Amino acid sequence: MIFRQLRRSLPQPITQLILTSLLVCWLVISGYSANAITTEYLTEQGALFRQALASAKLTPDDLKRDQKDMALWGGDQYRVKMLDLFFDNPWKISSYTRTMSQDLLAAKSDLALVTASVHRRIDAGMNPALNRDLLSKYQQKVKILGDDALAVSLGQLTGKSVESFKTKQYQALPSQLRSEIAQFLFTIPDVLHYRELGILRSLKKLQLDADTTYRNVVDYVLQTVNQSTAQAQDETPEQVILIESLLDNVDFKFLNTGAILAISATQRLQNQLSQLNFSSWLGDEDYIVDTPQGQIVISGQGDHVYPAGDYLLIVDFAGNDTYSGGAANRNISHGVSVTIDLAGNDHYSSPQGKVPSFGAGIFGYGVLMDMQGNDTYEAEYTSQGVGIFGTGILNDAQGEDTYRGLANLQGSGSFGTGVLIDHQGSDRYSLYRYGQGYGFTKGVGLLLDSDGDDHYVGMEDKYPNGGPFGSEKHIHFAQGAAYGRRADYNDGHSWAGGIGMLIDATGNDRYECDIYCQGTGYWYSLGVLVDKTGDDYHRSGVYSLGGSPHFAIGIYQDDSGSDRYNVRISQSLGQGRDWSIGWFEDSAGNDYYLGHHGILGSADVNGVGVFWDKKGDDTYLTFAEPAYGQSSVEGASGLRQIMLTLGLFIDGGGNDNYFLVPEKYNQNKLEEVDINLQDLVINHAVGNNRVWCRPSIPRNVKRSYGCGIDNQS
Repeated sequence: MIFRQLRRSLPQPITQLILTSLLVCWLVISGYSANAITTEYLTEQGALFRQALASAKLTPDDLKRDQKDMALWGGDQYRVKMLDLFFDNPWKISSYTRTMSQDLLAAKSDLALVTASVHRRIDAGMNPALNRDLLSKYQQKVKILGDDALAVSLGQLTGKSVESFKTKQYQALPSQLRSEIAQFLFTIPDVLHYRELGILRSLKKLQLDADTTYRNVVDYVLQTVNQSTAQAQDETPEQVILIESLLDNVDFKFLNTGAILAISATQRLQNQLSQLNFSSWLGDEDYIVDTPQGQIVISGQGDHVYPAGDYLLIVDFAGNDTYSGGAANRNISHGVSVTIDLAGNDHYSSPQGKVPSFGAGIFGYGVLMDMQGNDTYEAEYTSQGVGIFGTGILNDAQGEDTYRGLANLQGSGSFGTGVLIDHQGSDRYSLYRYGQGYGFTKGVGLLLDSDGDDHYVGMEDKYPNGGPFGSEKHIHFAQGAAYGRRADYNDGHSWAGGIGMLIDATGNDRYECDIYCQGTGYWYSLGVLVDKTGDDYHRSGVYSLGGSPHFAIGIYQDDSGSDRYNVRISQSLGQGRDWSIGWFEDSAGNDYYLGHHGILGSADVNGVGVFWDKKGDDTYLTFAEPAYGQSSVEGASGLRQIMLTLGLFIDGGGNDNYFLVPEKYNQNKLEEVDINLQDLVINHAVGNNRVWCRPSIPRNVKRSYGCGIDNQS
């Protein structure tokens, strides 16, 4: 009706202009409402966030990280999709992280499902849940061949005649055991074919010598362990070109399909062997066969010693065993290696040096499953669930275990996938760097511990390498940490980092580290630490507990328990720097927070820092500012002065105490100091039942905000 009247009363050009303007307005409004981001993902306390933001005249939509702005600084080659997801809508961080961690814990007994989920985090995987017939053709083959199945499978692997394997030792194996081993071995040619398609074909295409490339890449990944900074200072242009050529040509989806097939076959074999009774066979004589892919060893009862070497398959039924090798690709010629130990208190000790071991997928696949016992795992490098252009898995089902090493272990992925899953027992994990859930470029690392009072340690007894943080500091990149290659200051070949995740389900746990740990990322990467339950203790330093610099995201999420957080100095507990997002979230408990400055929802130089304690009677102790929802843009210039910097502090409930700590307490040794609360002064800048906006440092900088709210409910 109105449009008809317009056509009659106005000249046609004016009518067209009005109608076009109305259409544009409608598109803008509808587009905004469809694409606007909200705090609806923070269902229980989203209103508190909106109220705090409103005090600074901001809306939830203001937190979106504009990737076109970020692109002005470049450096995001190989970035993962999850990073974009959270930059586009930071309010998804809480619910997505919780759901993802719950799903991984729920699937913990299905190694293929967990691994595939991890692969998909870097857009490089398939879903075995959609293909439940993955192993059916191998089962059918064994059924058709009957008692000859194992001999036929060995003949295919070795090129020898089937009859040559029908020895006295072969005949002594129970028929059902032979069938189960055969089914596993029938998968190996297909696993190796996927490996060929995924990586070896790329080496041929690039005219690279496979053995030399294997050694050069391993040396590249490990060369930084004793360096004074996290990134190696002596990288050559040739090394950079080599790695980039591999990243651009390796087919990670084919490569990871081989991993899922190998893991599925391994777990089925373990499940069948655990259910069947072979007590009548378990003698002192082992069954051993040499193949081009490594030795096959089937061991019965007794305490066995497995020397360093190349193994295709080890199955050990019982005994307190000692391993110096197995479940690792020690060279390019051996693409798959599996160890299944069904019982015993075992000792896994790798020779010193860079030899991969015990769940190391290096240009291939390494899988270790230990089902019972209090075990010890020791190695210097590349062990205990590590992947470098491959997938490495360590799965420990029971016992109070000890994991020790230096670097690139305990759930560590660099250009690949590393997973460590420990199901039961109070365990101790210690390393120096790059593990306990660590991901480098095109890599993902996961440490999943589902039970027990666990202790996670970033060792500080050697190799001080703090660089700009001080010569006595230690850079760890551990306990849910990720890292990328930053090269904007040298050759310009920056690589986005990967994803590192540490997920602990239950127990009163202890986490100790110094710099870059406990939910941190560096350079277009994503680091996550999730602790579901328990009264936990955290000691950490710079960039930890949901603190990240340089275009990255660090997430810390604790769902319950009265926890204690001791931060040695700064940039922690929900702190973002240089376009990063730092997200700290504690859902329940009477918690204790102690730190210096740059903590508790602070941000600097276009970062966003979010601190969120949902409920509980909490105690906060700080030395200085910024803190409690505050921002700093000191040193920023140009465009950075007109782009958002935001610190946000939310305490959703409880009768809380806010104190200022005098400088007489040594900030570098907070964990050793017994602070008397009676000596402290109340911090009147914040408090219960208040909403506040804190001045930026320096003051009155456009687009630099800090705000907070304490809701005493």
